[in-house]
Amino acid sequence: MSTSDAGATGVTVGVVVCTHAAERREQLQAAVRSLAEQTRVPDDVVVVVDGDETLAELVRAAVPGTRVLCLGHNQGVSVARTRGAAALGTDLVVFLDDDAVADPGWLAGLLVPMSDPQVLGSSGRSAAVFGGARPSWLPEEFLWVLGCSYRGMPTAPARVRNFYGGCALVRRDVFLDLGGFDPAVGHHGDAVGGGEEADFCLRAARETGGEFAFEPAALIQHHVPASRLTWRYFLTRCHGEGRMKARMARRAPKGALGPERAFALAAPVAVLRAIGRGRPAQALGIVVGCVAVLTGLARDSLPGQRR
Repeated sequence: MSTSDAGATGVTVGVVVCTHAAERREQLQAAVRSLAEQTRVPDDVVVVVDGDETLAELVRAAVPGTRVLCLGHNQGVSVARTRGAAALGTDLVVFLDDDAVADPGWLAGLLVPMSDPQVLGSSGRSAAVFGGARPSWLPEEFLWVLGCSYRGMPTAPARVRNFYGGCALVRRDVFLDLGGFDPAVGHHGDAVGGGEEADFCLRAARETGGEFAFEPAALIQHHVPASRLTWRYFLTRCHGEGRMKARMARRAPKGALGPERAFALAAPVAVLRAIGRGRPAQALGIVVGCVAVLTGLARDSLPGQRR
């Protein structure tokens, strides 16, 4: 696999934006428009419709002049992103969520770590833009539930285990040579657990010896709908994350779940910090979230429950 210097002059960059719902058309328009306003404009953009041709026609009307690829039926975000990467012909592929707007320096920021040929990919920060009142119980430590940057992530440029799919860049040849994201992992059907990024990055690091970078200067504004600001969504997402981590633990190398262990060990301190700041509801959110993750972890760790 080639890991040529992506920082070289003339490197090409393509962006994949996946969408699956007609009600997100205005957000999709804003996402695509933000790509045209980058200080480093991408060389190609493809919108992947994870749905039928009727939805694809609505999307084409919403983003005229942008290439639109239709999958035919809902196959999940892992398949959509992988198909989008295959449709590009660029050296690098970048993923942006359809409900996010990239700051003007986002793409240029993601490219900074790629001058190191050892770096296979990079990602940046995802700032939450709430579409409703933020619940008093929602802690900063659990904003990952909403696909946003959370307390505990690096705040300065760093090497990390994996990038974050809705705000990420990867060397396209490495990504496709490894088969892209596992279609059985990530949001698909009724499954709301993530994990496709960690699964891919672990495979990529193992196969190539490369690594991944975090660049906080690369920033997106990520819309969070009111429908996700509920206990029900929070618990479902945490439980799904636990199940995914159990599956990942079975096939990942020893020590691969270091970030998760560090997060768990920091949870008691986070609870005490929330209480000390007079935020008992957030302390409750941390405890409930951890219990939901552990429940999901236990469910898929028991031999009789593995699928």
